[in-house]
Amino acid sequence: MLHPKLLVTTGKGKENQAIVEILDILFEYDQEAYGVKTSFDGVVLIYTKLDPFKALSIIRRNPTSVVFKVVPLERCVKTSLDNIVNTGLELAKKRIRKNSTFIVDCIRRGRYVESSVIVERTLGARIIKELGAKVSFKNPEYIVRVEVIGEIACISVVKRGDIVRRKGRA
Repeated sequence: MLHPKLLVTTGKGKENQAIVEILDILFEYDQEAYGVKTSFDGVVLIYTKLDPFKALSIIRRNPTSVVFKVVPLERCVKTSLDNIVNTGLELAKKRIRKNSTFIVDCIRRGRYVESSVIVERTLGARIIKELGAKVSFKNPEYIVRVEVIGEIACISVVKRGDIVRRKGRA
């Protein structure tokens, strides 16, 4: 368990309760899973031996009361534009094909990269150039999700339904 497999958002002050909810759901499948509060309000990281998409599928089938969003995390790297672009491209090559549609969505917490827009444009341009994919803001087949949490950046290539949203939060 070297890197977190899930990013969970919740309300400010509800981080510990969100960790307990998620770990209760995952316990049957991974008794060693654990959660960590980050230095950012409402953001926790879940470490598990489960594949992030398997863990997400388990969570999706169970009710929660304080969890807003659950994002699968395929790879995490030390935050830098180069690391994010190289890792994002590597993951994109596994799923995104020529003429597929995609969008890069970066959520930046902290100041380790200049801006989310720079990450989105730089990674998006590399995917277009190297894979021949097309950007679609309205209905992308794939979302290259970049979650910057201070000094670590976690990247996943997901389909629209691969992020669990609850309580009306994005």
